[in-house]
Amino acid sequence: MKCNRYHKKIWGSIGFIVNLSQMIEYNLANILAIDEILSAFDRVDSMNMIEYAELVEKTEKWYEVLDKYELGKILENAKRKNLFTYDLIELLDEIRKKRNYYVHAFFKDDLFDKKFQLKPKSLVPSLQELIGKMNYANSMLVEVLEKMKSELKMIY
Repeated sequence: MKCNRYHKKIWGSIGFIVNLSQMIEYNLANILAIDEILSAFDRVDSMNMIEYAELVEKTEKWYEVLDKYELGKILENAKRKNLFTYDLIELLDEIRKKRNYYVHAFFKDDLFDKKFQLKPKSLVPSLQELIGKMNYANSMLVEVLEKMKSELKMIY
């Protein structure tokens, strides 16, 4: 197979998709961890410093667990929490499916359909669309995370 600039663009795009996926996973894990703290404050009228420190420690352990989860598992946890709009959850689920395809099946499928090998230019628009959706979803998650951090600062 002769490599051209479109092959390189596709390889780079798939690498960027993996990078964006990790950013999304990181932000989701942080949102879920901070939600543990905020939920604890919803359950009690007040909290002393020792209780707060214990809660933060518990939350950090929860984040460590979440940080090891794949995007699908983190999304399952997020869906149960009702922290996001239906549209954002749907977008994240679409992203997860497409990301999984490019990471786990794209090159294997190309052994048979040869789109990457023979018509790489035709694949670029779908990759760019996915990258755009991932950037948008990540920016939405950053907004949620920043709001939660502000709320946390106001509480304690």
